[in-house]
Amino acid sequence: MTTPSGDKAPIPKEKWWSETESPKAWMSVRDADLYEALLHRVAELRAGEPLRVVEWGAGRSTLWYTSFLAALGVPYRWLALEHHGQFFQESLAPQLNQRPDAVAVDHDDADAIRALLATNNTVAVGFGAGDLRPFLPGREADRHADLDAYVSLPSRLGLEWDMVVIDGRKRRRCVLEALELLDPAGFVLLHDAWRTHYQCAWSEWTSGRRFGDEWWIGSRADTDFTDVLPWHAFERHAELP
Repeated sequence: MTTPSGDKAPIPKEKWWSETESPKAWMSVRDADLYEALLHRVAELRAGEPLRVVEWGAGRSTLWYTSFLAALGVPYRWLALEHHGQFFQESLAPQLNQRPDAVAVDHDDADAIRALLATNNTVAVGFGAGDLRPFLPGREADRHADLDAYVSLPSRLGLEWDMVVIDGRKRRRCVLEALELLDPAGFVLLHDAWRTHYQCAWSEWTSGRRFGDEWWIGSRADTDFTDVLPWHAFERHAELP
């Protein structure tokens, strides 16, 4: 919030968690911390088996949360998909390729990526689309960009996942695609869930619930999600103005 003089006004303490951007991901402190807690909890439920995560929309979150799981000593397999090729090559691939247990590639050869997932904890895949922002005035044509390969890659791998996290492009399609990807006990997460044009896909899931500021969580099982998220996660959410 900016004052008439151009100075930034202090954020009221009761709103700080929701109105301050997290260093962990491009989301509020509250949402980033709840996501971290959920990863920790689902990893515990895996009882020593690798936590298997697909992430549509890679970036700061990919780097932070894979490091978090590694610091916990949690075994995991993380597939990150990013549509914006230039961002991927400049901001994500160089950092991941410095890690001994991670690799970043710019192709969607399913057989090759499946083999990489067998030997790396993190595999990030970049696609050749540009900076698509269909939500901005004058950028409506971005909504029609061909991202079929980006959406379909996880299903082409023929693997099962514990969590599918959706925070990139084609989110409604990805919510539906996740139905065929998850373990029966798994969870799908959608960020920016206040955007009403995503919400028509929620009814395909047996259970679903808003949490945090901008998250929605879904499951194929009948659950209220209180076994994986704290009670305060379900209070007060962002909505359309």
